[in-house]
Amino acid sequence: MSDHIGQLVEFIEKNRVELGLALTDKKGRLNLLTTAGRQASLNTNRALFMSPGAMGPESSRAAQQEYLEELQARREELAAQVDVGELWELVHEEAEPLPLRDLAQLAFGRPLNDDQISATLRALFNERIHFRLAGNQFLPFSPEQLEAKRIQAEREQARQTQVAAGVDFLKGLPSDGPMPEAPPELAQMLVEYLVFQEDASQAKLAKEVVSGAEVGGPKKLYRLLVDLGVLQPHHNLELIRQGISQEFSPEVAAQADALDPAQCMGQERTDLTSLYTFTIDGNFTTDFDDALSFEPDAGGGGTVGVHITDAGAIMPAQGPLEDEARLRATSLYLPDDRLPMLPPRLSEDQLSLRQDELRPALSVLARLDSEGRLIDYRLERSLLKVHKRLTYDEADGMLESDPRLAGLHALCHALRRRRGEAGAYFLPLPEVLVGVDPATKEVWVRRVDRNGPSREMVAETAILANWLFALFLADSGAPALFRTQAKPSEPIEDGDPSDIYHHFKQRRLLNRVEITTKPGLHSSLGVHPYTHATSPIRRYLDLVMQRQLGSILCGGPPTYSAKELEEVAMEVGPAVRRAMRVRQVRQRYWLLQWLRQRQDQPQPAVVMERQMRRWQLLLTDIMMLVNIPIRSGQQMAPGQEVELMVERSDPFEDILRVKLV
Repeated sequence: MSDHIGQLVEFIEKNRVELGLALTDKKGRLNLLTTAGRQASLNTNRALFMSPGAMGPESSRAAQQEYLEELQARREELAAQVDVGELWELVHEEAEPLPLRDLAQLAFGRPLNDDQISATLRALFNERIHFRLAGNQFLPFSPEQLEAKRIQAEREQARQTQVAAGVDFLKGLPSDGPMPEAPPELAQMLVEYLVFQEDASQAKLAKEVVSGAEVGGPKKLYRLLVDLGVLQPHHNLELIRQGISQEFSPEVAAQADALDPAQCMGQERTDLTSLYTFTIDGNFTTDFDDALSFEPDAGGGGTVGVHITDAGAIMPAQGPLEDEARLRATSLYLPDDRLPMLPPRLSEDQLSLRQDELRPALSVLARLDSEGRLIDYRLERSLLKVHKRLTYDEADGMLESDPRLAGLHALCHALRRRRGEAGAYFLPLPEVLVGVDPATKEVWVRRVDRNGPSREMVAETAILANWLFALFLADSGAPALFRTQAKPSEPIEDGDPSDIYHHFKQRRLLNRVEITTKPGLHSSLGVHPYTHATSPIRRYLDLVMQRQLGSILCGGPPTYSAKELEEVAMEVGPAVRRAMRVRQVRQRYWLLQWLRQRQDQPQPAVVMERQMRRWQLLLTDIMMLVNIPIRSGQQMAPGQEVELMVERSDPFEDILRVKLV
């Protein structure tokens, strides 16, 4: 019989000291009866302390368990008498692990019994602040380690307190009636967890609160935060995810309020206030950065004027306003919101080409013949007063009655034709305008033909101006941010202008537009070179290019070097992509809401292509791609027009399931 049989064994199980009685010993493995009345198999090298027992394995199971329970209670009572802190003070300078028996002697003195040794083991292991277990010995922590553990313990206690407070608050919410105000720290933590999930800075803490309060999944957490007034119904969570603020800081607002366009009115500028100018924009536009003019020539053709608000001359290139504009990079127009790049005081007032308001501008005046060929052009730092604000619909309605608009449209049509001859690709797709009624949250969708007369005028004059701005900078040898696009590797095929399927497929062949300091071809527009400088209050890089143009026109050196332009383009690029991501996600959210409101109505679609296990289709009313699984016997072909029914549309979870009618 092995000496281990009948011995009392102390070992670690589930992070606590357990006591067992050895019943058998086979090849170094002990079969133990524990104080919980269960049997455990233990390798002898896991035993921390073994001592002779007062009861052998031949005793009854009930007697054995009663003995173990009494012994466990006695040893736990003794453990409470061990002052671990005082023990640490005696030995903390020791660099090597100390035997358990030596520590027990320091704690209890001599003579020493097995219960006292076990009590010391339990006290040291359970406290874990002053000593750590090293094999079956204990190593005292250094004073530095002890201080770190103390801080950690305090933080853990604070965390537990925070979890308990959060759980208590959420569990104590009324089932109906007014909700109490959520503690700010709790609200912020839960919003961050909702948006970022595991990547949230306090994800573990938030998860414990949500789990302890039995809130449920993300959708239930969102509804709870809405009920608490922390979030609004249909809250734009993507703005939070992308780190885009809806408000301007007081410092930015103060600098914006201090700017005055009149400060640059006295600069050397060409007075164009007598020139008849007009803006053409959407019904809800409030920031006007470009205006048009047209003066016909007696022999045909005429002078096209594109006039851009001179934000670059007014906005300082340093300070909080500049930093904010660079950070935002672009104005963001959403179905239910508008986030301007510049504070509304500037974008909708002081820098906006509002009707009957005197404004500084950067004007390009291009003289063209009746075929749209450029005769000459000039750039002017000008003074401007817009005579008329027109919407797209108003401008379309005036084409037959207003010779100036009719002449400009004819010349823009010629410009478009010449671009086509130069290799431009015309692959128009309808623009889908999405809006939300602020009161009812009803979604409206309007599909707009980009080839409408007034939209064509706005597009062609912008392309003309940006081409001439780029040409001027290239001819001046000034550094610039040019927009280039390589020709597609496959030829673009002409098709019916109304063939959405054809245009959608052809657009996938186009190469991406690159921003570079070297002039080059923009293949899809059919122009060389090309830049963007026509929207300085909506796009930061346009503001940068306008400053560059203004400095050259004043006879001074360029504002930016080529290296500085490359750096700013690299910095602004991610911000633009973040903004476009927000726009894409938000537009899709409201389109899914629109579809949800029309689940009983068939939706027209066109088959785009067959993929591995699914068909890809385009909902033509809203220009949204959807997928349906390929089913046996299902016959469809790319380009085929079909109808779909919505099975499920969930904007919050971004789920859309459709089926063929």
